[in-house]
Amino acid sequence: MRPLYAFTLVAVSSSFLLSTFENLEAAPGKRSFRTIVPIKQSVPPGKTGMKTQSVSVKIPPPPVPQIQNSLFPEDSVPDTDLPPEAIEVPIEKASEKELGNQDDSGTSEKAAKTSQKDVDGPTLYRLREEAHRLADMGLKYKFGEDDPNDGGLDCSSTMQYLLTKIGIDGVPRTSYDQYYWLRKKKLIRDLSGKNASKKLFEKLSPGDLIFWGGTWKSGHKVSHVMIYMGYDADADKHYVFGARGKSSKGLLGNGVDIFELEPNRGRLVAHGKIPGLIYP
Repeated sequence: MRPLYAFTLVAVSSSFLLSTFENLEAAPGKRSFRTIVPIKQSVPPGKTGMKTQSVSVKIPPPPVPQIQNSLFPEDSVPDTDLPPEAIEVPIEKASEKELGNQDDSGTSEKAAKTSQKDVDGPTLYRLREEAHRLADMGLKYKFGEDDPNDGGLDCSSTMQYLLTKIGIDGVPRTSYDQYYWLRKKKLIRDLSGKNASKKLFEKLSPGDLIFWGGTWKSGHKVSHVMIYMGYDADADKHYVFGARGKSSKGLLGNGVDIFELEPNRGRLVAHGKIPGLIYP
């Protein structure tokens, strides 16, 4: 009888405990507890649990800064892919003689006594004369055009045509190549910073090429060029010759014309003497 009695007690106790737990789970506001089974992950010997991947990212170059009050009206010239820019050649500071301000007494006296009109060669007088003739032809600004017989020119082709016409050899086609042409000859004077226009007028003289950047999306340091013609004391104005945008009109109402010099319309880059030009 004793073994049977013990078995009965165990059965009753199990039934009681089961009922008690069911009541606890059913009771509102009560929490039930469940066994937490740990998750095991095996890692093969000699390997790590993390995978690495190399990703190469190509960062594009910074955009060319946009200039307010551009030399060219908006949409006056198209976006285009141009040849690679020439490699910049470091230069030493040019002497006053190299910049055209010759101090040799014999050379200066001879130049002062001789009229440029009578000199055989590409003189500043001939440059001005031919520039006025081109300004009076009624030519339009035509991007990429280099023949005035087609009715127009762009800024750099105007310089190339004019200088070649008066006898200057080896004039490059584009404004940025014309800049490096002067740079290689040590005839350039770089301008930079907030006082660029002030620096420009310190040594600017008629016949100088003036270079700007950021006038349109050329992708190069230099994007525009014109020739300084001189200063009119009566009007208190400086003037340049060249081509400037489809909607710009010069003193004679043309795209290739004489314009008032506005140095701050664009980012001044440099000015310099024309190789081979005979200055007074």
